[in-house]
Amino acid sequence: MRAQAPKGERIYIVTLDSRIIAALRLSPIGNSHLLRSMCVAADLRHQGIGSYLLQQIQPELANLNCYCFPFTHLQNFYGSADFIALKVESAPEAIQDKFLRYINNGKNICLMKHQHSMLE
Repeated sequence: MRAQAPKGERIYIVTLDSRIIAALRLSPIGNSHLLRSMCVAADLRHQGIGSYLLQQIQPELANLNCYCFPFTHLQNFYGSADFIALKVESAPEAIQDKFLRYINNGKNICLMKHQHSMLE
């Protein structure tokens, strides 16, 4: 990953003993945001760290029109963080364009959108 985030991006990290063990980016795309580049240290995966990170940013996500393009095998993981699968034509054009570029490059991904809680 780049050492410097592009202007307007928000970076969230989890640290352990001064070591970054998980991170993700929220990138502005038109009037929306794209959750991207989520990564957990390989030796610490499957311990709930990614879920913890997504839980911690829920207040931020609740104020954004946020999409993500997870690998299809991670759809349930993102679903547990209030993302739902979406048809491509339901997304804004800027999100559709970026998603279709990934699909055309052979990525096995799906399109998901964060759903705001109706109880908030």
